[in-house]
Amino acid sequence: AFVSFITMQFQLCSVFFTFSLGTRTHYFGRTILHGGAKYRATGRGFVVRHIKFAENYRLYSRSHFVKGLEVALLLVIFLAYGFNNSGAIGYILLSISSWFMALSWLFAPYVFNPSGFEWQK
Repeated sequence: AFVSFITMQFQLCSVFFTFSLGTRTHYFGRTILHGGAKYRATGRGFVVRHIKFAENYRLYSRSHFVKGLEVALLLVIFLAYGFNNSGAIGYILLSISSWFMALSWLFAPYVFNPSGFEWQK
């Protein structure tokens, strides 16, 4: 189990899980806010494709990038104004999971689709 856990960490499974959970919560919130929709099975399989940087940004700007930047900005404001003088360890322990979530939401689409940066594609 330990070897499997370490292997998953090297494959960045926690980053992917955090990003996919952000996708689910975004669409769950939109469904609650704007009304529900039903899943219609199309019979198509899972598609893996390389998309351009601009398309990647367009797909995830509302659901991940804006929210990731908001969380990061709130963490910086918390560091500047809301944190008392109990030391850096306290701030790190309080905010490490939020920083991980914000960075996962900002960079996961580009980590898992590196060919979006290639000029030829």
